[in-house]
Amino acid sequence: MRIAFVMFVLLAPAALADNKSELKSLAGKWQVSDAEIDGKKVTETFKDVVLTIENGNYTVKLGAMEDKGTVTVDTSKKPKTMDVAGTEGVNRGKTFPCIYELKDDTLTICYGLDFATRPAELKTAEKSNRLLIVYKRKK
Repeated sequence: MRIAFVMFVLLAPAALADNKSELKSLAGKWQVSDAEIDGKKVTETFKDVVLTIENGNYTVKLGAMEDKGTVTVDTSKKPKTMDVAGTEGVNRGKTFPCIYELKDDTLTICYGLDFATRPAELKTAEKSNRLLIVYKRKK
């Protein structure tokens, strides 16, 4: 038991540093390039959404609608996990358990829409209660 605690104390700062570095990599403005809910394409509905991530916070804008909150990540998990917690706007008080993948200027996030179940893979299926969005970094 004592060894496990010592290992946690020694490894926790490294994991936190990785998460902080990852949030810096995620920082920027992101435009939706593809989206699907429960296995159905909904790209047209989301095409004008702009996601901004900065300092562990997010803002989603769609026309006059704005949603804000916090983003936390855990890079030690496979796939990497993300929690998106709304603090202002339509998602205030809601937390979406997510998984994500960042490759160059492409960010893929799979959101658990039931606010309880984290997706296990980056895909949706009929009645899966998941939203999958592929974002491209805006230059």
